[in-house]
Amino acid sequence: MDAQAPGVHQGEAIVRVTRVLVTPADAAVAERREFRGVLGSQFVGVVKQITVPDSAPPSMSARKGWVGKRVVASPSIACALCDLCRAGLSAHCRARKVLGVWERDGGLADLVSVPISALHLAPDSVKDDAAPFAHLVSGALHAANMLRSEQKSYITVLGDSAAALVAAQVLARMNASVRVLSARHDRLRLCERWGVKHRPIDEPGRRQDQDVVVDCTGSAAGLGLALQMVRPRGIVLLKDPAALRPIPPGTKADLRGWADPVDLTPAVVNEVQVLGSRDGPIPDALRVLSEQTIDVAALVSKRVRLEDAPQALRSLAGETMTVLVDVGDR
Repeated sequence: MDAQAPGVHQGEAIVRVTRVLVTPADAAVAERREFRGVLGSQFVGVVKQITVPDSAPPSMSARKGWVGKRVVASPSIACALCDLCRAGLSAHCRARKVLGVWERDGGLADLVSVPISALHLAPDSVKDDAAPFAHLVSGALHAANMLRSEQKSYITVLGDSAAALVAAQVLARMNASVRVLSARHDRLRLCERWGVKHRPIDEPGRRQDQDVVVDCTGSAAGLGLALQMVRPRGIVLLKDPAALRPIPPGTKADLRGWADPVDLTPAVVNEVQVLGSRDGPIPDALRVLSEQTIDVAALVSKRVRLEDAPQALRSLAGETMTVLVDVGDR
């Protein structure tokens, strides 16, 4: 957070950060010690300087006028050159870098350098306190789009993280039969405020009657429970809140959340679809946030100044859902 001011490179912008959303996923990155840069993948700020190559297409050249504008960044930075990028799968770029997570500094600093292609204008109706939630909302919208064609009736969301509660709100806008199962009574009270059905996680039976189970626990226990609840030929959709770090081909994934074995027999016997779901388009999330139909303010456990962010990272367990770091209004 006391990192040296970033340099200006072709095709990049210098953003003065105003707010950063810090989640348990950021704490996990810090704990792994595999990333030596500046943390903070979810932030909003103001463009202070921008360098657009002369050869840039018109859509990119138009961003020269973004100096002084508020922006949100897509955390994942694609190379645009690999086979997956050329095939239209840039979200799964083989050389993907991730702001604040993998090979690119994040927003827990006064200034951060971001590729222009990753920046999106934040509407005036989306205030600084809400804009950093764009990434979480984009992931929930992506999950909803993956399920839209299925026209499912009964959906259960497992978990009590900010990602789970955002997903529940987004899915409940599309389907009245959405419920949240959580071990945290304070999180269930939030669902009551929003009009989202909810129950303690140890109450429901294992009747295999759910069309979709969205598991936001990122754990073997969560997947095992989901397989017990989903109906035959139903869908289990996995949304691990910490699933931003790329896993290059041939490398070993960090499986600490999946240390316990999972019996996949129910998936075979009941012909269950198990789908993975990560992040989605940031512009769609900003549009939803501008409508103010998703309550993100309730998901902030505490606010701190930038100098207190290291201590806040260490507190991201148990009682703390997210921390909003106030870097300052510029």
